[in-house]
Amino acid sequence: MTDDLTIYKQIYPSQCVKIAELGYRSVLNIRPDAEIETQPNSCDLAKATEQANLAYQHLPFDDERLSMLTVEQFADFYHSMPKPILMFCGTGARAKLLYQS
Repeated sequence: MTDDLTIYKQIYPSQCVKIAELGYRSVLNIRPDAEIETQPNSCDLAKATEQANLAYQHLPFDDERLSMLTVEQFADFYHSMPKPILMFCGTGARAKLLYQS
């Protein structure tokens, strides 16, 4: 999307070192835990990002719960997290919606 933010689909803990090697400094997970059985949970992603020396935040929401509060929290994370940020959800569509809000 910009030099500071990339929107992507679901990532996995095993990808975090590579994400850091690609130059990202932060990961923003907007996917709620347990949407599907096979997705990693936020705790596992937090551990993997820490091991890869990446900042990590979890701001879970679904399309029906996109509120002004969620948009404000995203703005706070966006402005405070080291750049560039990799923001993801299941397919990337929700992340794009939040970014454009």
